[in-house]
Amino acid sequence: MNTSTHFQRALIFQGGGSLGAYEAGVYKATYELLSERDIKLGRQGMPIFHIVAGTSIGAMNAAVLVSYVKENKSWKGSADRLIEFWEHMSTESFMDSIPSFNAWWNYWHYFNKDLASSESARRYYDTKQFMFRGVPNVFSLSKTLEDRRFLDPINTQYLYSNEPLKRSLEKFAKFPVATSYQNNEPRLLLVSVDVQEGSTVVFDSYEKEDGTRKTEYGRYGPEYARGPNYQEGFEYIINHNDGIEVDFVLASGSVPVNYEYTKLKVEDTNGSNRTKSGNEKQEEEEEDGNKINTAKQVRYFWDGGIIANTPLREAVIEHRRYWDLVRKSEVPPLRVFIVNVHPIRQDSLPADHDALVDRKNDLTYHDRTLFDERMALMMTDYVKIANSLIKLAEDNNVKRSLIEGILKKQADTRNFSTGKHLKYADLIEHMVSVEQVIRIERKNDKHTISNKTFDFSNTTVKNLIQDGYEETLEQEANILQVWDSEHPR
Repeated sequence: MNTSTHFQRALIFQGGGSLGAYEAGVYKATYELLSERDIKLGRQGMPIFHIVAGTSIGAMNAAVLVSYVKENKSWKGSADRLIEFWEHMSTESFMDSIPSFNAWWNYWHYFNKDLASSESARRYYDTKQFMFRGVPNVFSLSKTLEDRRFLDPINTQYLYSNEPLKRSLEKFAKFPVATSYQNNEPRLLLVSVDVQEGSTVVFDSYEKEDGTRKTEYGRYGPEYARGPNYQEGFEYIINHNDGIEVDFVLASGSVPVNYEYTKLKVEDTNGSNRTKSGNEKQEEEEEDGNKINTAKQVRYFWDGGIIANTPLREAVIEHRRYWDLVRKSEVPPLRVFIVNVHPIRQDSLPADHDALVDRKNDLTYHDRTLFDERMALMMTDYVKIANSLIKLAEDNNVKRSLIEGILKKQADTRNFSTGKHLKYADLIEHMVSVEQVIRIERKNDKHTISNKTFDFSNTTVKNLIQDGYEETLEQEANILQVWDSEHPR
């Protein structure tokens, strides 16, 4: 049995509002299983997870976990801390305070079978309450915006404030969150979306190759050169050398329509070529002896789930970048846990409006990374084939110069991070091997409703945590055996 610790484990949390409570239950079970297995296999001291990545509510769960581990220098107690976070977020609903509601609803259900179950009705009216009155430690109704374009009173936008959520996060996590591999601390990766750029934005608690912490995104390459010798770079930079701020977490969970944009200060490295707006400040900086123009501006961010609700691809790209450019060493293989709170399969066919909306939402935000996983596995196989052919050539006395001549040729592929053309050798070196992916799938029970992500009632949150814990034990116990086999794939 292979008990080597050369691999790293990554945990991927999805977005899904109150369904994040399910993720807390999943993590508790996963922590118990992995802790026990690591002791059994002589891997004491190995982090439960080297990478914790999340989008939206998954970003908040990830921030609470990583902050706890950093502050306590231990994973022990981290599962309890995450559950405490959710107990703090949940609240008593009006329906929970009516002990006779179930009996009353079931009475009418007896005469009219078209009625929903009493449990569905409880959840339905819970979410109605929260959408109109808010949840004390999560969100509050901020204002309504009437339609001034079409003069349609029905087309009214209800905006919520995330200040209660910000206070909850600051209560359970210490910001800014900066971690390092040297200190055996987990890496925190959070995903948001730049509304105007239309691209994912990844906030990273680890340092970049220049020793600073920053987020870089946008277009790149010589066509955006800032000097005669400049060949690559990013259009936008968010400097956060002290670590990930609480506003970055909120940026990952700023749900469109429900919340206002999250505003962050961004450096525009191509600012000299744009028409400056009122929120930009032109500054001149020096890089490698060349003067560059940097426009500092405010940009606007939305929930990362719009583009990457399951940020596996972002985690893999950032994993490779860190080990290639920062550590400058072989990239450790990844073994990944994905918590999928939006079921992809459903036995029943939606038969009414609420069921149709619920199914649409699940299909919109479910885990779409199976193709990414298969591509990563296929690339791993190609690398193995290439290395085998190189070794075969060397064993048969083919001159190394001939081999190098092929490897130094320019490939059509560009670097995911910088846009720079790669060489064939780059396709072999520092590639990420995804050895295995475990997906924990939340079961969509018969009482599901379309606005389930708004249900922060004590009863629902408690049930979600319990479901996550029990369903993980059911799914993971046998799968973990595969991870530590000689051939984990």
